[in-house]
Amino acid sequence: MPGALLIAAEPGEWRAALVEDGIPVELFVERGDQSEAGSIHLGRVRRLLPALGAILVDIGGDRPAFLPSREVLPRGRRLDEGERVIVQIRREAQGGKPARLTTGVALRGRLLELRSGRPGIVGGEKLTPEERTTLSGIVGEDGAGLKLLQPEPIDPIIAEAMDLKRRWRDILDRAARLSPPSRLDPPLSFATALAGSLPTATSRILVDDPAVVPELRAVFPETVIQHKAESEWPVELNAVFDQALSGTVALAGGGSVHFEATHAAVLIDVDSGSPETGSPERTGLAVNLTAVDVIARQIRLRNLGGGIVIDFVGLEDRRLRERVRGALTEALAPDPAGSQVLGWTRLGHLELVRPRRGRPLAEALLEPRPGGPLVKTAVTVAREALRALRHEARTQPGRHWRLTVNPVVAAALAGDATAALRALEQRFGRQIVVETDPSLDRVHFKIAGTGHRG
Repeated sequence: MPGALLIAAEPGEWRAALVEDGIPVELFVERGDQSEAGSIHLGRVRRLLPALGAILVDIGGDRPAFLPSREVLPRGRRLDEGERVIVQIRREAQGGKPARLTTGVALRGRLLELRSGRPGIVGGEKLTPEERTTLSGIVGEDGAGLKLLQPEPIDPIIAEAMDLKRRWRDILDRAARLSPPSRLDPPLSFATALAGSLPTATSRILVDDPAVVPELRAVFPETVIQHKAESEWPVELNAVFDQALSGTVALAGGGSVHFEATHAAVLIDVDSGSPETGSPERTGLAVNLTAVDVIARQIRLRNLGGGIVIDFVGLEDRRLRERVRGALTEALAPDPAGSQVLGWTRLGHLELVRPRRGRPLAEALLEPRPGGPLVKTAVTVAREALRALRHEARTQPGRHWRLTVNPVVAAALAGDATAALRALEQRFGRQIVVETDPSLDRVHFKIAGTGHRG
């Protein structure tokens, strides 16, 4: 059954949680600063890299995106430096790596997928010759093909093919009128970015701000959308985000799981703690089986991808190790990303691979500190402080407020987070005084209420 999506919408940032059976399974942060997978852009070829079999394309942003030569369609097409090119993002920029592109743009509908540069019809074995000719005639003149996604009567298939063709023609028209780099499709909004990040359909959306309901309905026309205050939600969003950003998660009954992302892989370590009773094998198995569910859930919540290495509590018995492996495989099964458990290494670690889909949660909200662990970015802390201030204002209405923060957080409040600050001031009907205190660590802040509004 499709899950429910909970959205906390603030100026400049949407935080969301996908909830299945009352349990958060995926978390999202949208700030309008990311070109999501599936978005289509008009770019310009910046540099050819024959040694890497790739091309660098400027689609906007801080660095060019990466277009493998095998993703240039139709086969044999040559691109030159300075040339305009329509591309689609296959994988978002993440972990210091640029976005990965393709010129084989795919427009996906409910029944069909229109695929530019790949003529022909895929999955249409049950179509009659006349039906295949009709569909080929709709999109063939643009050098595109179709992939059938669901078996349906021919009339709705033809109708959707014509809709996809009109959308593709609109994209081509926009590309002819604009200068690169330009975003072509879909229109940039938090709702479209969020829709592109969702792994599955959602049956219901709860949002805390009624002002964004029209935007959501335009992007999710078949989904039930309701305005409901965050205090009435089935989960506490701040607590879920805090746990998903923490380096350590405690296990019920003792022990803990530690998470650390490196450039090469994600490392997960299971610590049994200091049990007072029980044999080492029995204790290790119990801790590992408890950790399995936590690890599977946190991998999905944190959107961890690529190679993942887990150091479980050591077990000598091979049958017990295989029991842990089987439990992890079962716990990961509901994840639509399709993780693959590879097996035990000679060093006693369990390896798995999870396809990368979007940037990890930590990459959106944390940054490295020289010589130390990841810490919340200044913008993350600034928004956290404003949320805390809004909560205080609900319990003590009518007061004037002073917010004391580290200087780098104050700079964020005057920069990337200024829209959220101004919106909160408008809600209060008065200015929020922001003061700086260099002695405060960046993740700490102080809130003080003074006087009452007359």
